[in-house]
Amino acid sequence: MTTLTILPDGLKTEVPEGTNLLQALLAAGAKLASKCGGEAKCGACHVFVTEGRKGVSRMGPAENARLDSIVGIGSKSRLACQATLLGTEPVTVELLGALSG
Repeated sequence: MTTLTILPDGLKTEVPEGTNLLQALLAAGAKLASKCGGEAKCGACHVFVTEGRKGVSRMGPAENARLDSIVGIGSKSRLACQATLLGTEPVTVELLGALSG
C-alpha cells in the first residue's frame, strides 16, 4: 500500500501497489479532468508529484511527448493517467487548479 497525499486539500488515502494515479485520485474524490480516456493525448490530468517521485512509475515516450507540448510543466510534472503507484514510498500530488475538474 502507498499513502497518497493530495494537495492542496491535504487529503490522505491508502492505495494498493500498481494502481494508476488517475484512478487513485478519482477514487479519493479529487476533481481532475481526463478528456482522452487515459491515452496521454489531452494533458488535462497534468499534476505535480511534489514528494515520493521514486514511488511512481517512470515516464514513457507518449507521456514525455505530451508534457513537452504543455505550458507550465516542470521537473515534477506527470500525467496522472500514465503514472502507476509502485508502493515503495508515500507519494504527494498537487492538483493544478486551472486544469482540474
